[in-house]
Amino acid sequence: MDRPLRLLPLCGMLLLLPLPALANPAIDCAALGESASQEAGDYRPPLEAKVTGTGRLHFHSAPNPACVDKKLFVIPGDGLTVYASTDNGWAQVMYIAKGGEDYTGWVEEQRLQFAGHYGRAQLPAEVTTFLQRHEECLHFAGEEPYDAERRAELEKATKTCIGLDRQLASLREQYKNDAEVIQALAPLENLE
Repeated sequence: MDRPLRLLPLCGMLLLLPLPALANPAIDCAALGESASQEAGDYRPPLEAKVTGTGRLHFHSAPNPACVDKKLFVIPGDGLTVYASTDNGWAQVMYIAKGGEDYTGWVEEQRLQFAGHYGRAQLPAEVTTFLQRHEECLHFAGEEPYDAERRAELEKATKTCIGLDRQLASLREQYKNDAEVIQALAPLENLE
């Protein structure tokens, strides 16, 4: 009877030791960043964007919160060049500082307001918004739902695609005398 009581404090101390199986695996930010750069959807030509929201928007070496660079950030109103984005809400960007230095990394896409592609004529805001939405819908339309959770995500993402074909036809009619708009809309296909 006395022996089990003496072992009880020892068992309690063993429970405090970390178990390797329960520990979070370390994230290899360099490998993740390289892999994401190859797999992310490219914008050709790149997009212009402004930082929105409040506070600092930190750069990350890979599209993962654990890969934050606490020394490198942009603030609301700063302009960025967006080269690619991931399905889970990250954008690969470049920032050019006033001194001419450029910095690249990943930022949270929800903090960006897109302005359109570089090198493209300034299009009406509704056309620019439509082009971005069409590009997103085209991307999601090509994805396969590999499980129920992904199917739900894709259904939610594609709800904004309903009526896109009617809107494309309407914009083509509305801007039929604007050569730049017609040129921007010409390569788009119906999605529905």
